[in-house]
Amino acid sequence: MKIITVSETNTTPNMVRGVFLHKKLGGVDFAHANSKDAMLKAMDNQSVVLIDWEADPAICAEYVYAAKEKDAKVPVLLISPKIKAGTTFAGIKAGAAAIINKPFDPDDLVRSIVGVVKKGQPTRPTVNVEFINPFIDATRNVFSSMCKVEIVRKSIFLKDDYKMLGDISGVMELSGAAGGGVVVSLPAPLACLVVGNMLGEPPGVELTQDVRDAVGEIINMISGQAKASLVKTRYHFTISIPTVVTGPGHEIAHKTGTPNIVVLFEGGGHDFALQVCLSPNDVA
Repeated sequence: MKIITVSETNTTPNMVRGVFLHKKLGGVDFAHANSKDAMLKAMDNQSVVLIDWEADPAICAEYVYAAKEKDAKVPVLLISPKIKAGTTFAGIKAGAAAIINKPFDPDDLVRSIVGVVKKGQPTRPTVNVEFINPFIDATRNVFSSMCKVEIVRKSIFLKDDYKMLGDISGVMELSGAAGGGVVVSLPAPLACLVVGNMLGEPPGVELTQDVRDAVGEIINMISGQAKASLVKTRYHFTISIPTVVTGPGHEIAHKTGTPNIVVLFEGGGHDFALQVCLSPNDVA
């Protein structure tokens, strides 16, 4: 395995190398690339590419696109400071497999890298439209009718790690004949815009209790509408009381052994994500 760390400085590459050497994990080569051309030159079919998400997000995303264009099977991971977690949508859209928060925990770093190497990285999930489309339709309807924001679906992909892509997430647990969970995760500016629209007020700038309450109500409405659409299928379920989690780089666990499908939308000039992890309990 060759670990290529793409960074403008030597700090992150040296830290990555130090973690693997300290743990005495052999059979690993290391390379540092400070440009796209250097990254592409260093890549081979045994590579894992780590993008240091410190530079401009558009530039970092371009590195991800370039790496995946050269070899779609090479895993790409993002190493992102928590304060920039809300900008990593661009990297996930470009094909990154996972996000590692910085400063990173050594065990988390090794586990993430080894995990994507062993597992491989699907480029696009096989989506069962029987259950995912009702959640997509419900999200469109809720944002249009209640939040006064027209949204467009941009992409759909699988995500294995627990790190969320936004600053605030509404979470709904699902149980019954089908079980799992659904999450809507928004960057702070979009959450404030949505809540301002719902209340008929100018958007705020902070994630206040009103914003938390509104995001909880949004996931409640999305889940309720999807539930009504699925009530006569094998994916019918009951819903819990919604919870809300905030903070850049926050994590939310999902049902193991079940595809965790993320649908990326754009609305109000911002990207946000709907995450659905649901399966019939008799085959989960």
